[in-house]
Formats: sequence, structure tokens, C-alpha cells
Amino acid sequence: MSKLTMLDMSDKFRSLEVLLAAAMEMDCTKEDENDIAFELIDKVLMRCRNLRQQLDGVGMKNA
Repeated sequence: MSKLTMLDMSDKFRSLEVLLAAAMEMDCTKEDENDIAFELIDKVLMRCRNLRQQLDGVGMKNA
């Protein structure tokens, strides 16, 4: 796994922030927008899990 830099981390957190902000702007009373909001939140969760795995991998290498 490639070494994560602070710039990489900043980009990843910015991406998560943008997806969550978009989800918050959705009108949850409309079914289609509600579905999109949940899809965005699902993407954020998947990216968080992926990032955690990458960070755990970096920690294991340095241990």
C-alpha cells in the first residue's frame, strides 16, 4: 500500500466533506432526493472504511 501523505489525507477528507454537504442539501421529503442522499452517505462510509484500512496498513508496517 502506498504511503499516505498529509496532502492525500487533506484531499480525502475534503472529498468526504463535499459528499456529506451534498447529502445535507437534499430534500428528504422527495423520494428521489432521499435516495440520492443515502447513496452519498453510503459512498462516504465506504471511503471512510477504505481510508481506515489504508491507515491500519501503514500502522502495521511501521510497528
